[in-house]
Amino acid sequence: MSLRLKTILGVALIEAVLLAILLTLTLNYLRTTNFDGLDQRAFSTSDLFASTVKNAVLSYDLATVESFTQELLRNEDIVYVAVFGEGGQVLSSVGSVPSDHDPSRLEKGSHQVTDGIFDVSSPIAEAGIEFGAVWLGFDLSALNAAIDSAKKWSTLIVVGEMTLVALFSYVLGAYLTQRLSELRRAADDIAAGARDVDVRTDGRDELATVSRAFSNMVAQIKVSEDKAERYHNELAEANATLETRVQRRTQALTEANHQLTATNEQLKNTQEKLVESEKLASIGTMAAGVAHEINNPMGAVSSNLQMCQTYLGTYQTWIERSEALRDGSDAQANQDLEQWKQAQYVECLEEDFRDSLNDALVSVDRVRAIVTALQRYATQLHQEKGSREPILLKQLVTHCLETLAPPETLSITVSASLTDLPQWRVHPDDFRQLFTELLRNAIQACERKPNPEEGQISIAAQQDGQRWVIHVVDNGVGIEAADLKRVYDPFFTTLPVGQGMGLGLTFAYNIVRHHDGVMRVQNRDVGGVVVTLAFPLSLSDQAINETADSA
Repeated sequence: MSLRLKTILGVALIEAVLLAILLTLTLNYLRTTNFDGLDQRAFSTSDLFASTVKNAVLSYDLATVESFTQELLRNEDIVYVAVFGEGGQVLSSVGSVPSDHDPSRLEKGSHQVTDGIFDVSSPIAEAGIEFGAVWLGFDLSALNAAIDSAKKWSTLIVVGEMTLVALFSYVLGAYLTQRLSELRRAADDIAAGARDVDVRTDGRDELATVSRAFSNMVAQIKVSEDKAERYHNELAEANATLETRVQRRTQALTEANHQLTATNEQLKNTQEKLVESEKLASIGTMAAGVAHEINNPMGAVSSNLQMCQTYLGTYQTWIERSEALRDGSDAQANQDLEQWKQAQYVECLEEDFRDSLNDALVSVDRVRAIVTALQRYATQLHQEKGSREPILLKQLVTHCLETLAPPETLSITVSASLTDLPQWRVHPDDFRQLFTELLRNAIQACERKPNPEEGQISIAAQQDGQRWVIHVVDNGVGIEAADLKRVYDPFFTTLPVGQGMGLGLTFAYNIVRHHDGVMRVQNRDVGGVVVTLAFPLSLSDQAINETADSA
């Protein structure tokens, strides 16, 4: 299933669920408010009419009673009016008065009406003595028709809105995947041997940044191949000249010259194969890491959306069965519905529904974070560095620790040897990122111990000959021996899925190498890891000043 189709289906499903909930709540609110309004009007009219005819009934003024009933019947939604005296004697009745005057016909609310007429009654009483009653019948056909019309129009609006959303989702999906398709075709062309690959780099979004990084990578490949070809030509020319000289000097060295030429050809072939293998290995490692990182959250999105579909089906079944019971009073059917709700865990559906959607959103954010990390990685490889600035390493490490805010139970020691170091001229942002990544890895390793409260981290520095050497040591869980060779690979991580991008040590390695340094990661015999950084003495202001003085 393509990313475009997944986008359309995902948006459509979410839209359908939200609209179904909104439509149900809106129609229920409309029905409830209209019925409540009718109840209030009916009972108020009945009480008011009873008060109006009370004096006429008490005085047995039938003409006045008849006049009042005729006047009240002129209201369009009142189908009958009846006035009863003592003993149920009919004093006046107009309209479609029911043949029986059984009080059981009276409804407590309009939602209980089954025959389309809301029957209400109010007593005619004076000083606590009841002298009769008035009956009124209200027609509900107009109200029911209005509610049915609202349902029909709401359904049409929902269908139209979902159609437009599907159309816009299709257009959006086509726009978003167009650049990805171009990158895939370009990668296939490069794998086939083409080098004149043109990729659009316009725009300011993440895909445009990746496209520019891809174009830079292709350009670097072409430059590397041109250099290799030039070196090969120069080497061949040198070999030919050397062979000519050797032939002029002595015949005894002819065999040695031939062997040297063969060796050079073999080295050239080996170099070309090694360069190609490194390129393919880097691309394969990055592709495998990105695919693995993206497939996990996308699998969670798919699973949660399927769960939402199941919950929506249960909601629909519940609504249909509830609607079927609204107009009836079958106790057994109500009991069956309650048992069905318990069997389907309807009470828990709302929380599970919300959790599933939240998990899907978290997974989508995870995919966005992966793309951002890939963008950062590509940018770090190709962006130009600014000028170097002087820093004090102890202040920088302290700032990194304050930013990371490690647990108070963790023992972290910054050796006084860092205070004795002179100022270094480096790229400050790079060094902040370098020590942030190293300290974060050490903190995470200590937190994963069975007894994290015993975690210890230390940072120390010293001068070793012509190098500055820094040690970052922890007593955490360590690294598997088989994984030590892969710790610098992009997107390789030993953390559980979702807890790391696998780019921290990759960034650190590139930063150290850019400063002409060496980085080494080793396991300790007593447990934990020691990261060793070695930089040339020329990195410090002191070495720069001494060099200038000697000059």
